[in-house]
Amino acid sequence: RYRSVLQLVKPWYDEVKDYAFPYPQDCNPRCPMRCYGPMCTHYTQMVWATSNRIGCAIHTCHNMNVWGSVWRRAVYLVCNYAPKGNWIGEAPYKVGVPCSACPPSYGGSCTDNLCFP
Repeated sequence: RYRSVLQLVKPWYDEVKDYAFPYPQDCNPRCPMRCYGPMCTHYTQMVWATSNRIGCAIHTCHNMNVWGSVWRRAVYLVCNYAPKGNWIGEAPYKVGVPCSACPPSYGGSCTDNLCFP
């Protein structure tokens, strides 16, 4: 059982330890059906600068086949980011002064060092 969505997405953010800015050097963004080695693409999508909308859904599957193993009562989380990020070979954000490149449509609003509409 899970207690919160934050508990489910925390492992995605924790992939930061496998990310080397400005682009993934120590993670494997092009994995086949079954991945080996460190991954960081959940993290990079979460922090992708141009993605500013997210929708998520959670479902508990009674029996879920994962790479040939059956997971019982698996909690399945799916998120859709818009606009899509995670372009291979590109960095998720630019280094610079926080909020110095906010879109004009945001009216110059900055909260916690992030552009905020």
